[in-house]
Amino acid sequence: MDIVGILTLALIWGASFLFIKVGLNGGMSPVLVATWRLAVGAAVMWGIVGLRRLIAPASFKQPLPSGRPTWGKLAIVGLLNNAIPFVLIAWGEQRISSGLASIFNASMPIFTVIVAHFFTHDDRIVPLKAIGIFTGLAGVAVVIAPGAGDMRGELPGSLAVILASLSYAAATVFVKQKLTGATDPIATGAGQLVMALLWLLPLALLTHATTGIADIPPEAMLSVTVLGLLGTGLAYLIYYLLIQHAKASQLSLVTYLLPVTALIYGAVLLNEQVTRYALVGFVMIVAGIMLVNRANNATLKILQPGDAG
Repeated sequence: MDIVGILTLALIWGASFLFIKVGLNGGMSPVLVATWRLAVGAAVMWGIVGLRRLIAPASFKQPLPSGRPTWGKLAIVGLLNNAIPFVLIAWGEQRISSGLASIFNASMPIFTVIVAHFFTHDDRIVPLKAIGIFTGLAGVAVVIAPGAGDMRGELPGSLAVILASLSYAAATVFVKQKLTGATDPIATGAGQLVMALLWLLPLALLTHATTGIADIPPEAMLSVTVLGLLGTGLAYLIYYLLIQHAKASQLSLVTYLLPVTALIYGAVLLNEQVTRYALVGFVMIVAGIMLVNRANNATLKILQPGDAG
């Protein structure tokens, strides 16, 4: 069951980059893509929370997030783990392929190790981790190389997705340090999505993101709606269930499989070209993650991998 869940998660999150690209190609702005998927995902998650509390025995009901300090932390996580990266990835995908975006997103564990070194006291960079970081970042550089001279297209798009990965990494460390406890993890995820949505609604209004929404092709709106249902709703539920049952070393497989599925989706459904630079860089990133994983005794310290996605 754990392996089935992991494969399902990789397939769903890998498709997130495809859904984003279809929405953008249909005329949706990056802010609208991010806001719409959050609205749908939050509705799905809170619907699941409500259903579970309705049918579950009282002894199995964990407390919902409550209190200003908890919601303040959820606001920070929603900003770092959803609002910022969702907009950056969509903005980046206006300039690079969905497959490339997935590869850059896969670098998140490398950035997590770096952030953890500076902001925690028990997760330091040791020599093997340093080699893994260097290898992973070198892989990112290899993927960037072909478009490094395109100052208005591929380079800023690539950097945007890399910044999104860094934001995911910061969120991961923050959650580990500040947001663990007895609160229902699924309700915590739902609360996080709501706070992220509250961050983006003012931005959507200021940028007039909903202007002309009636002219957006139905397939574009459907694509981002499915992204919200699956990639931002159902996938979160699967992930939180896996956290409770799967081994961390098994769960880390999602990090390796996600870009593979995204590359296949992009090549088959969007006719995107997969260059040798992308493949070599991806292998280097995976090798770096594996070295870091080995340094952590086969346990990647990831609470919430980037879903694009």
